[in-house]
This record gives sequence, C-alpha cells and structure tokens, in this order.
Amino acid sequence: MIDRIDDVLSGGRLSDDRFLKLYSEADIHQLGFLADQARRRKHPEKVVTYVVDRNINYTDICISACKFCAFYQLPESGEGYLLSREELKKKITETLSLGGTQILLQGGLHPDLQLDYYEDLVSFIKRCGINVHGFSPPEIHHFSIISGLSVAQVLDRLIGAGLDSIPGGGAEILADRVRKLVAPQKCSADEWLEVMETAHNKGLRTTATMMFGHIETI
Repeated sequence: MIDRIDDVLSGGRLSDDRFLKLYSEADIHQLGFLADQARRRKHPEKVVTYVVDRNINYTDICISACKFCAFYQLPESGEGYLLSREELKKKITETLSLGGTQILLQGGLHPDLQLDYYEDLVSFIKRCGINVHGFSPPEIHHFSIISGLSVAQVLDRLIGAGLDSIPGGGAEILADRVRKLVAPQKCSADEWLEVMETAHNKGLRTTATMMFGHIETI
C-alpha cells in the first residue's frame, strides 16, 4: 500500500484499480490524512474556512419515497408541512442573530408547487440579507419536470432570483443499480451529474455528498 500512498502524496492520479486497493486497505485515519494532504497542495495557505449556516427544510411533502428516509410525508397523507413565510423569517432571524451567513435550503419533491414558488422563496430569503445555498440536484431536476423547462432554464431563473450556490444532496451513490433500489423515484446518476455540470458552467459553486454503508458495493 506504501506505493499508493506515495502516489497520493506526490500529487499523482491513481487508476481505478489503485483507488480501490487504497480504499480496501487503508483505514479511515490514513484516508483522512491523504485527503488533507491533497487539500494542502491545492490550498497551501494556512487557513481553513467554514460557514455558519442553518439547514431549513421548507417542506417534508415528497413524491420520491426513498427507502432510507424517515423525514418525508406522501402528499395524500395529510400530515406534511410547508413552512409559512412567517416561520421562515423567524428561522432566518435566529440564524442571523447567531452570526450565521447562509441558509441551506432543501425540501421534498412537492407535486403541487410550481417554479415561481421557488423563485419567490429564494427572493424572500435574499431580502432577509443572507446567502442561499439551495435546492439539491433532485429538486432542480424535479423543477425541470414540473415546469417543462430545461435544467439550464430552471437554473437561470433561480440564479435570477438570487440563488448563490447548490448543495450536493441526493447523490447517495452515483450508481443506478443502487439508486433504483434505495430511491427509485429520484433522478438518475446522469441526471444528477447534468444538474451539477450545468450549474458549474453557469458559475455556481456546489458541494457533493455521499451516503454510504447501506447496500452499495465496491
């Protein structure tokens, strides 16, 4: 394994086979150390930044019904919620009072809300004086379906409303075999990647998450 560690430390790119070997043989502390070294190569300055933000889920009503989710309510259940502007304003005010600078805005795939609702939502939050890190790729893909617009057109409208960046939720594992089992109603791996590529081409910064430790394989 030493040669693979040396490859990472020297800045070399590992082949898929060597990545798999490293993943299989290194422990979590070694992987963390190597990841930190890769970060230091890209950002040698001795500064690490963070954001004080608040995760606001504007609705739990969702048609995706992912197998691992304990959060959603189906539309027909009658038990879901949709935050009012008053509730949203209260949460934002609390965040600002604690030094927060950003709202991480996500929610379920609501079947009845239209794109103009999400535009107004972003504009409302921006008027409160805080950044909007909002809408995961599955949400944006859903907006595209309900509006009949392309992903690029949806992003243009959200950016116009004030969207600052996009969170990386809904990636789970970017392999459709897994996605069809744990989240069959959610966008495919390629559709998730399309949203991100389109966002990057428009100058938006994004994050990405991975949900592991369930039925995925290596």
